[in-house]
Amino acid sequence: MDSPTDILHFEKWLGVLGERNGTDLHLTVGNAPLLRLDGQIVPLLEEEILTPERMDAIMAHLFSEAELAEFKATKELIASLTLKKIMRFRAHAFISRGFPSLSLRYVSAAERTAEELGIPAAVMALTDSGGGLLIITGPFDSGKTTTVKTLLSKINHSQAKYIITFEKPIEYLLPSDKAAIIQREVGRDVADYASGLAALAEEDVNVVVVGALPDAATAEQVLQLANSGRLVILVGSSRQAIGALEQIRDLYGEADRARALNLLGDALLGIVAQILLPKVGGGRVLVSEVLLATNPVKSLIRDNKLAQIKNIMQTSRAAGMITLDNALASASKAGLVSLQDAKEHAIDPNQFTILVSH
Repeated sequence: MDSPTDILHFEKWLGVLGERNGTDLHLTVGNAPLLRLDGQIVPLLEEEILTPERMDAIMAHLFSEAELAEFKATKELIASLTLKKIMRFRAHAFISRGFPSLSLRYVSAAERTAEELGIPAAVMALTDSGGGLLIITGPFDSGKTTTVKTLLSKINHSQAKYIITFEKPIEYLLPSDKAAIIQREVGRDVADYASGLAALAEEDVNVVVVGALPDAATAEQVLQLANSGRLVILVGSSRQAIGALEQIRDLYGEADRARALNLLGDALLGIVAQILLPKVGGGRVLVSEVLLATNPVKSLIRDNKLAQIKNIMQTSRAAGMITLDNALASASKAGLVSLQDAKEHAIDPNQFTILVSH
């Protein structure tokens, strides 16, 4: 049974997170509560060290009996929660040193424009395409979910489209406006990504969002849908655009690779690979690499010459393309991020040094 005192402490921590514009709350037995503020971990040193009893009380307060049973069986749980009536979180419960631990990521409901978020205009323009594949990629905590939400919001407020998302878990709740939005949670509303996508082959759907690419079966469904006149927005984990292409290619065996690359070359609209860095003066800033699928890019994909795509990106800035190192150099020279932070995230530090000196 959860203790009222334990829950009051927990809700206080949520309040502090909101007041200080934090993004995450981390709870681990033996430590004080931790907040992530402007990308940095900050302990709440004025709070007591978390005990196993308090963690058990918080877990019982947050999750249903069925979710707790799943956690007990698998030692892992990912769920979406609405707390304090208006704050929505992505919750990840796991075991650390034999005790439950919890990471809560705050999913802000605030609507911000693409310009305010720093999403490149060339990427936003791809939502006007009739169909094809748009990949949003980057490491954890790089703002991918917010970018996808912003892309969908643009479509939702301007186009009468039928949109289906596959997410695990559903982080943002998206109300329909001009578009109709159906959100499906993988593992709860549908068994897995591949089977959910396969069911759309004959479905009247215009836009599909795929929250992960776990296997070749999912990749195949993504490529088939993207080549059938649907706009598919895929979320990846690679730090670079070329890495995202390599991840898709490498899901296929040698016998199917050439066919997959042809499908990928035909379908691709563009890729944005993004990271969030501490902003000079406070907050965080989005830095993005952009690859647009021009005919030369498509030809290199079909020929499995992915490494050569970087050359096109370096010479196509006027068309809206930019490599990550160029984007980092621009952000540093503009005073948005420190030189040290930018260089730490550069793909080629030597090339970055040259770029930032010009």
